[in-house]
Amino acid sequence: MSGGCCCLSQKEMLVFTCGGAAYSGQVSNQAGVKLHREQIANLFCIAAVAAERPDKVERARAAGKRIAIDGCEDHCCKHVLEKAGLRVDVHVVATDLGIEKKPDTPKTAEDTERLAEKVRSSLLG
Repeated sequence: MSGGCCCLSQKEMLVFTCGGAAYSGQVSNQAGVKLHREQIANLFCIAAVAAERPDKVERARAAGKRIAIDGCEDHCCKHVLEKAGLRVDVHVVATDLGIEKKPDTPKTAEDTERLAEKVRSSLLG
């Protein structure tokens, strides 16, 4: 899938995820992986954008849509994209869906699917 297009438009759709240490960040990343495997969007490296890697920033700039999945209200993923001058088309935040940063009883598969479903429905509506 690297470099290919994903569904919904002629231009590539990219998903950027939080990779934070908290549970909500890890689940956000897993949701991005899930969307990549489903061929909804290509998973892309937010760290490469933050590091201002020219080829990566250019690919992100050329994308038809950019999806940011953040783990919490800090919105780090979204802020990195905006700092690079890149518009965020879909922004989903794990904690906004009731996913805790440090839950007593993690429900990884369920929470991953909740985030992925929120992205899917945002893309359709």
